[in-house]
Amino acid sequence: MKKLFFSIVLVMVVCCFAFMPKVVFAEGYSSDKKASIEQLVDEAAGLIEAKGEEAISIIKDKKGKFYTEDTYIFITSADTGADLVNPAFEVIEGIPAENYFDSDAWAAQMIIVGAVKDKDTAWVEYFWPKPGEEAPSRKVSFLRKIIINGKTRIVGAGFYPDVN
Repeated sequence: MKKLFFSIVLVMVVCCFAFMPKVVFAEGYSSDKKASIEQLVDEAAGLIEAKGEEAISIIKDKKGKFYTEDTYIFITSADTGADLVNPAFEVIEGIPAENYFDSDAWAAQMIIVGAVKDKDTAWVEYFWPKPGEEAPSRKVSFLRKIIINGKTRIVGAGFYPDVN
C-alpha cells in the first residue's frame, strides 16, 4: 500500500513539472475582464472563508452572481486535483484528477494545482470545455489559494478568449 501511495505521489509530482502552468500575464485581454474575474474569485473566497459549507450552495446557484454566461466559480482540492465544486460540470465533482480518462482535463487540473503551489494567486491558461460542450477550448483563469479547516483549496474562475 505504501509503494502504491508513493508511486501515485511520484507520478503526480513528475506530471506537475511536465505540465508546468502556463502563467498568463493577460496581455491582449481586457483589463476590465481581468479585474471582474479577480473580484469574483476574491468575493467567492471571502464568502467561503466566512460561511464555510453554507457558501457552496450560493456559489453553485446558476442564477446567482457566481455563474454568468461562460464564467463560473470552481473550487479545486490542492491535494487531489479534484474539482470539489464545479457548477458547469457537476458530473466531475469529487473525482480525483488521477482518475480522469480525458488527458486534457487531467492536464488542466495539474496546471491549476501547480500554479498556486508556491504562491497565493495566479493567472493560467489551459484547455477546458465551455459549459454545455464536450470539446475543450482555450480557457484563461484566475486562481486564489485558500486554507479552510487545514485543507488547501483553490478558488478560480475564468473565461474563454475566443468567446469574449
